[in-house]
Amino acid sequence: MGSAGEKAPKLASFPVDPTEVSVAGFSSGSFMANQLHVAHSAGITGAAMIAGGLYGCAVGDLSWSGALALASNAIGNCQKVPYLLEDVSFYADLVRRLVELKRIDPETNLARSRLYFFTGGSDAVVQPEVLEKSKDVYLSLGVPASNIVFEKASGPAAHAGHAWVTVDYGQPCESNQAPFINKCAYDQAKAELKAIYGDLLPRSEAPSGRIVVFDQTEFVAGGAAAANGLADKGYLYVPKDCEAGAINPCRLQIVLHGCLQSAEALGDVFYSRIGVNEWADSNGIIVLYPQAHATKPEEIPPNLGTRTAAGTGGAVPTIANI
Repeated sequence: MGSAGEKAPKLASFPVDPTEVSVAGFSSGSFMANQLHVAHSAGITGAAMIAGGLYGCAVGDLSWSGALALASNAIGNCQKVPYLLEDVSFYADLVRRLVELKRIDPETNLARSRLYFFTGGSDAVVQPEVLEKSKDVYLSLGVPASNIVFEKASGPAAHAGHAWVTVDYGQPCESNQAPFINKCAYDQAKAELKAIYGDLLPRSEAPSGRIVVFDQTEFVAGGAAAANGLADKGYLYVPKDCEAGAINPCRLQIVLHGCLQSAEALGDVFYSRIGVNEWADSNGIIVLYPQAHATKPEEIPPNLGTRTAAGTGGAVPTIANI
């Protein structure tokens, strides 16, 4: 895969069916998966939210210039104190207002979505009520209840900690510790892929595909990956049947890691040990693993500042355009 300092090649083209794109994520990656799905619902047909996810959870207000997201909401209401969250109607109306502003895709696309939610009974990081509210927002936006799988109170979900869950790899099932991959005798990769794509062929015990390393800097202005919260390199799992020149296009799933699970922190653990590649290999699914970077203050450009709120006498979080 090359040395750590070696620049990766640009992302090559692979045969992908644009009607079969989904997104999955864990923890902070789950919140991002929810954001991506709702904002780009015309091109993302399904989503899996594991231990996180509520569209606009940190939003305090919306104006012509964007959404005002509050860090206090992100680390408070959205995780530990869900009783302080707004009503379902607030988040559903936020989606509709953003559609009216033409910032995101029409919410009517969501009616065809297939969704998977998982919240562990021992999760000490994100409370289950957050995911339940996310599910209810989807229902209010037209997703049929029959299209939603919600794992909470039975089987491994009753005991799992804050983690992407596997059959036999990682920490004990109830753990809330790094690498936040827990062995719970539950194949979460199979469960989320089946919820989104339907019946699957048996998993590959010896996958024949390959990991492709690619340059993420081409996807940000000026190549400033770190300043935009991206690592220089991302990873792609490509089944043998999905290589360039394949007769039939493949599905694509985007899988988003949580905090402390990036390749910078764990090496290849997340993108090779959570079980998705084995199912993707036998079912014609390319898996994209974007890599986030914990941006340091010195990596933030000086023009990326804050604005002062009238009457507060201080700075408030930057308004992020959506």
